[in-house]
Amino acid sequence: METTRVKINLHSGEIELEGSEEFVESQMENLDSIIELLSSVSKPATTNANNDIKDEAEEEAEDESPQQEVQNPGNISVPSSFGEWMHKFKDDVNDLEKCLLTAYYVQNGSPQNDFKTREVNNSLKEHGIKLSNPSTSLKRLVEKKLLFQTRKNGTVKFMRVSQDGIQLIKSLLR
Repeated sequence: METTRVKINLHSGEIELEGSEEFVESQMENLDSIIELLSSVSKPATTNANNDIKDEAEEEAEDESPQQEVQNPGNISVPSSFGEWMHKFKDDVNDLEKCLLTAYYVQNGSPQNDFKTREVNNSLKEHGIKLSNPSTSLKRLVEKKLLFQTRKNGTVKFMRVSQDGIQLIKSLLR
C-alpha cells in the first residue's frame, strides 16, 4: 500500500494529496470545503499557470536576494533588514511609534500578514530597542485604532496594522 502524503502551501494556495486511490478520492469529495477553508485564511489560489510560474520565480528571487525590498499593500517598501527599515524613519520617533514600526515590519514578514505580541517583543529585543513595556504599547496602539485583532488561537491574539496605522507610518518617513 502507498504511503499517504498531504502538502498544503497557504502562501501559494497549492494542495497536494498523495496516497491510496481511496484516500485521494475521499479527499477530492471534500476539496470544495478544503478550498473554502484555505481561501478564508490565505490569499486566493492562482489558477493561471503563467501566474503560478511567476509566483514561484518571485519567491525564488526573494530567497536569493536578501536586500530586496518587498512592496506590500500599503505601498511602503519594506527592506529585508530591520536596520534598513528603521533607518527610513525620522530620528525623533517615540516609543509608541517604534512599536508600531516594528509591528508593521514583523507583519510584512508573515505569510498571514499579521503578528503576535511575542514576535514584536522578540524583534525589539534582537535589535537592542528597549521599550518599558511593548505589550502595553501594542494595547495603546489598538485603543488608538492603529492596530486590530485578526484572529485568536487559544490565548494568543494575532494583530494587523490598520490603514490609519499605515498612514501614520507614511508620515514618519524621512
